[in-house]
Amino acid sequence: MNLQQLKVFVYVVELQKLYLVAHKLNITQPTVTFHLNKLQEDAGIALFHTKTYHVIKLTEAGKALYHYASQIVALNEEMLRTLDDHRGSETGRLLIGSTHTPATYMLPSLLSDFKQQHNLLLSLDVKPARYIMEKIKYFELDVGVISHTSPDDADLIFEPLMKDDLVIIFHPDHPLAHQSIVRPKDLQAYPLVAHEEGSSSRTLIDQWADAHGVQFTHAIEISGSEALKSIVRLNLGIGMVSEASIIQELQKGELKACPIPDWTPVRTIYAVRHRNKLVTPALSLFWRMLVTSFSARNELI
Repeated sequence: MNLQQLKVFVYVVELQKLYLVAHKLNITQPTVTFHLNKLQEDAGIALFHTKTYHVIKLTEAGKALYHYASQIVALNEEMLRTLDDHRGSETGRLLIGSTHTPATYMLPSLLSDFKQQHNLLLSLDVKPARYIMEKIKYFELDVGVISHTSPDDADLIFEPLMKDDLVIIFHPDHPLAHQSIVRPKDLQAYPLVAHEEGSSSRTLIDQWADAHGVQFTHAIEISGSEALKSIVRLNLGIGMVSEASIIQELQKGELKACPIPDWTPVRTIYAVRHRNKLVTPALSLFWRMLVTSFSARNELI
């Protein structure tokens, strides 16, 4: 087995079409087939259930090989990126994963600043926290910025950056803006612009309301924090959103916010990387920039 065979094999499993693999690796489709046949010959066992590769379905042996081959290919690509970093090559890359909230509200300006200071190609993959952590574990991402409740993985390093819990938001002219102490029952007097049922934020809010005997009147149910904030800016009700998502509105005076009374902190935004990953100059710079930037943002909330 050689690296090219393993690379073809991994991409065939992930892309599921031989012509896509050929295009990605800049080779012909017959060459893709040749590498797959040679790989199975060298392995001495069938890796696929079909001979034609029209349907990509792995045997148990194929699944076992993919587990290791994907890590080998990812480590090879990381090795090449690291050498690029040290050579100062224009092809140097930093692969970043992020969950929705930091990717939407915090990372864009940070990535812009980082890009202006360093000659690197930045890639941002926005996915759920579990996906990001899995990709980092297999060295397919260099670093992650995730919102999570209590991450625990011995292979990963988690650096807490800031809280990402929910807060109450309201129009600057709303009665809550002039109320120094807010009790759970006080919120019943105001219509709630609610997250859609089934969302993680809605689940947390419903659990809190049940625990404190609060019965909300829903002004509207809405999908997405941006739309929810727009409705609250029109003073049609109060809302509960991630405190990390309202930094700009607080700065501009478009919204006011206060803590949810008797709320138990749940979520935090973390920077995450593999414990055994070589810390390249690019990763070191980006990690330091993350910690410094988020520390400054904490002072705004």
